[in-house]
Parts: sequence; structure tokens; C-alpha cells
Amino acid sequence: MSRTTTSETTVEISLDHPTGNFWVDMGLVVLSNHFGEGNIDLCEALEHLIGRLKTERGGWIYPANQFINTQARPETLPNKLRSRQEVCDICGMETRCIDAKMWMYPFVVDPQKFGTFYPSAKRGLKLCARCALAGLAGYLGWLYKAQGRDAIHLFVFYSPDLRQLLELYRNVILPFQLNQEGGTAPVAFFGPYLHEATLGLLLELFSHVEKSELLSEEGQALLARILGEDPSTPPAPLFLYVITGKPGQAFNMQQFQEFTRLHALYQLYKRWKGILTHRVEIQDPHPALVQVFRQFQVRRERQYETFWRDRIAWAILEFRDPFPFVEAFLFEGRAREKGAQPLAFGTLEIFELYAKEVLTMDEKLLKTLAGFGHNLGQKVQESGEIGILYDLRNTKKLDEFLKVLEKIPFRLGLTIPEDLTAIESGEKIMGSSWQRVKTLLSIYAMNAYLWANRGRSE
Repeated sequence: MSRTTTSETTVEISLDHPTGNFWVDMGLVVLSNHFGEGNIDLCEALEHLIGRLKTERGGWIYPANQFINTQARPETLPNKLRSRQEVCDICGMETRCIDAKMWMYPFVVDPQKFGTFYPSAKRGLKLCARCALAGLAGYLGWLYKAQGRDAIHLFVFYSPDLRQLLELYRNVILPFQLNQEGGTAPVAFFGPYLHEATLGLLLELFSHVEKSELLSEEGQALLARILGEDPSTPPAPLFLYVITGKPGQAFNMQQFQEFTRLHALYQLYKRWKGILTHRVEIQDPHPALVQVFRQFQVRRERQYETFWRDRIAWAILEFRDPFPFVEAFLFEGRAREKGAQPLAFGTLEIFELYAKEVLTMDEKLLKTLAGFGHNLGQKVQESGEIGILYDLRNTKKLDEFLKVLEKIPFRLGLTIPEDLTAIESGEKIMGSSWQRVKTLLSIYAMNAYLWANRGRSE
């Protein structure tokens, strides 16, 4: 690129020329929201940003203070630009540059770990005045959720359509930023792990399309359009970048993840609500859906262990198989609790829809597993033969699985459905791997056992 700044003291802000870098482009959007497009005075813009990012006592606001140290002097940017012409690593502009600092771009913390966003992992970044300024503005474009001293989650939405990103910032992100209780990110649930917090954020975000006390009607309509509410109008790309780390004197970055399938997740969210409304007959489906995922936690002394929820959230966000983690939660977590409870109302229906639509499982197979698993769990509770469920859960090979099934008629008097023993090529059962069939049968059976233990029937 040959574009250059118009003078030593002004920079050009244009939403028609995204850099492709999510952090800097969000900063350009923040600048455009306040100053508009065109040439802006560099010193004036720095003064404005510093004023918004500092407290009355002169320190940097939280959580920017996790990245910007007390010695940082962004106001010296105009004087620190080198005299020679160089190529900016972010936008490609040939102009005077400066070595990137944390106040401009927080991810200079570890080029080896986050090398995806670096032209070179062997040297620091060189930024032009515009990208450095936008980098500082980026600290005003995120949402965050803090969990005391254990974790902080940072969320940055991104679209290469910067005008759409500007609308999202004005109508959605800014209203959310006004809510400062424990962070600005609206989350249905959260914990110390990245994926559970991300799913909690997206579930809450999706709910604001239909009903919101924070967003205006314009904001709700915009959110619906951006998420692809109207299938006939293809939405512009939308991404979410999530950074999780441990707060302290300096931020200890532990995970960094890009999520690209937000539109598909929103469509899945709508179908889940439909299932809860029409099949389970729940009038207000969103809280019930939230509870389906929130429940995957176990009390450990004074806090909750949410590892299973994070793994299930990872599978959902990546459209992978969550059932091994649901099974592990039931057997390793829930079943060991005093007064162990079955899965929340509607859980099986939510995951059955996921199995059919995302994992393309045969509907007849799912019905067979649900029916037989229900009977198996009840019989186990009546007979006290709980070992059968653990034998089933612990099978590692197909022949072990079949041997466990062979025991059931003799020990419990149940007939095994023929479909479950009809092994196809590739060790599959009705098109699904035997491992997935085993896992789902374990889930249905253990859940029915827990229901029966409460003296109730599903």
C-alpha cells in the first residue's frame, strides 16, 4: 500500500480500509464513533483516549491496567515516531513507525504463543501512528467478565465490514459497557474457563434479540440482522475473539480463541428454544435453556468445579461431540453427590436435537436408546445392580460393550433391542460409532436411575 498520513500531526480514519486485525479495526471503529471519519488531530485523539482510560487518581482503568503499565506514556507517540519511512506491520502503510508497546497492542506479550497475528515472531511489531492510536482505542471496544483473582475473560467482536462493526459497537457493545457489575459482558453463567464463559456470553447475547432491558429497539433489530435472523438475507461475517487469563500485577494470558460460527450457533439457539416451547411445553424457554448448560458443575468445598461445563461448551461452540463430557459429568460428578439429582428438565431434548441436526444421528436410533436406557436405569435402581451401569460406561472395545449387553437379560430380565447388536461396517450401529451409542445409552440409563432414586418417573 502507498497511502500515507496527511501530516505529522493528523491521521486518517476510514472505515473503508479495514486492516484485517481485529484489535486495531475495533479501535478504528471506536475512533470513528467519537471523531467521525476523515483526518483527526493525533494529539487531540490521544488526549481524549487517555482521559477515558484513566481514573481520577491517574491510574489506568480496569482491566486495561492489566496490560498498560504505570510508566506508559501514550501522549509521547508523536515524538517517538522514527524519522525513516517503514512499512506498518498491521496496515501495510509506508510511513513513520514506532515499535509496538502494550498500550497499543496487548498481544505483544507473547509472539510465540499468539504468532497467528504476527508477520514475524522473531521481532516486535512496527506500527504507524494511525494503528498505534487505534490500538489504544481498542481498550474501549471490548467486553469483559472478571471472576475475582481466579480469571478474567475478554471478549472482542469483529467483522471485516467496519460499518456494521460500528453499528454493533454503538447499539450493542456500548449499552453493555454501561453495566459494570463484575464486568461489562452479559453472561448467563461463567467460571474460570474460556469456553464456558463464551457460551454463557452468547446465550445471553442471543436472548437480547427477542427481549432486552439494555438495548433499544434499534439495537435489538440490528442484533437480529447481524446474527442472521432472516435466513433469506445472508449476514456479513461476524467473529468473536476471547482471551482468558489470570489477573494480577500483570495479565497472565492462558487461552486465546477465535469463534467463527456465530450465525450457526444463533440458529441452533432458536431451534433449542422451539424444542423447549413446543415439545417440553416450557413457556419461557431461555432460562430453561440456560439451566441446561449451567447445571454441569459440582460443589467442591467452597466453590464449584465447572470443568465438565467448559468441555461441553467447547464441543457445542465447535460443533463437536459433547456426549463423552455429559457422561463423565453424570458418573464422575453428579452421581457421587449426596442426594444426586438427574439432569435438568429439557436436557435430553436439547441434546437429542443436537445429535440429530449437528451429529446427524439416526432418529430411530435415538428413540431406541432413549426407551431402552430409561428401562435399564429403572431396573438397575430396583435391583441394586448399579455395577452394570459402570461396566457399560467403562467399556473401551466393541466386544466389551456387547458382553455388557449380553449380561442385561440374565441379571435384569430386559430384552436388548436388536438394533443395538446389529454391527455395521466400521464398527457402527445404525450409522453411528459404537462408542457414541454406548455413551448415549450410559447417559439415558444413569439419568433414569437418578430419577428413580428420587421416587419419580421421567
